[in-house]
Amino acid sequence: MRKIYFICFLFIFNGLLAQKKDKLYPVTVYEKVWQERNSDARLKMIKIIWLEDSTFEDPSASIKGITAFNNVINEFYKKYPDAVLTSGPKIVKDNYVSWDWKIQDSKNKLLMGGREFARLNGKGQVSKIISFWNKDATLSEADVLRNLEEDNLKVVAKYFESLFKTRDLNTIAFLIEDGAVYNQAEGLPYGGTYKGFNEWSKMFAKSAELFDLQIEKEPVYFSDASKNEVIIYFTINSKSKKSGKTLSMPISEHLELKDGKITSIRPFYYDTKQFAEFLKSKK
Repeated sequence: MRKIYFICFLFIFNGLLAQKKDKLYPVTVYEKVWQERNSDARLKMIKIIWLEDSTFEDPSASIKGITAFNNVINEFYKKYPDAVLTSGPKIVKDNYVSWDWKIQDSKNKLLMGGREFARLNGKGQVSKIISFWNKDATLSEADVLRNLEEDNLKVVAKYFESLFKTRDLNTIAFLIEDGAVYNQAEGLPYGGTYKGFNEWSKMFAKSAELFDLQIEKEPVYFSDASKNEVIIYFTINSKSKKSGKTLSMPISEHLELKDGKITSIRPFYYDTKQFAEFLKSKK
């Protein structure tokens, strides 16, 4: 008998969870509506959850209906074309849902924050939205670190592309800090410590005299924003200009950054001695 009661309890519990999840469906669509930049595509989404008597209010607008709501979002993207919206966990009570939200630009600058209150009609549609703005909103420490991590990864990815694919040294010059340090293993023919872009350029030129390379395996990125550090792991296939021989070898590069610029790089070869001998060998 207890087993039957337990099974019934699980059935009811799972049903309640499913009901709660379904209740949030119009809120999920509502958030996607705000993230859609194409007006026609957005209008189709709005019609799923919005009625002609549904209302939206915030400090800048008070409207009713489907088209009017779409126009509010159109005006928003005219003002903030690169806006990125994020939202926090939802609090549900009866047919009301509330949550915090933030808007940042493409450079992760906080534009606006606030809290949303939604009244649902229980049939999968939104009856009313009231949006409160919080001009004193700030990014959490986790948000700051996440934004910093994304920025660092973009810089490092651009460095990798410029060095190993497009061979664009001008872009690299823009990505590195004045006096940035590049530490190459002493056992290599181009080994040593190089400071500043001019020295880096000499090192790149010296290595290019010794071998050609292709990226055999694309990089995997590891990042620690709290330390402003990014590690790249990838594999190169090199062809020695002296011997004509080829060698495949994994490499990891440890990069440090500050204020969106690379301040130091230290590459680690899977077998530095083998790579050095490969470069020095003759036909």
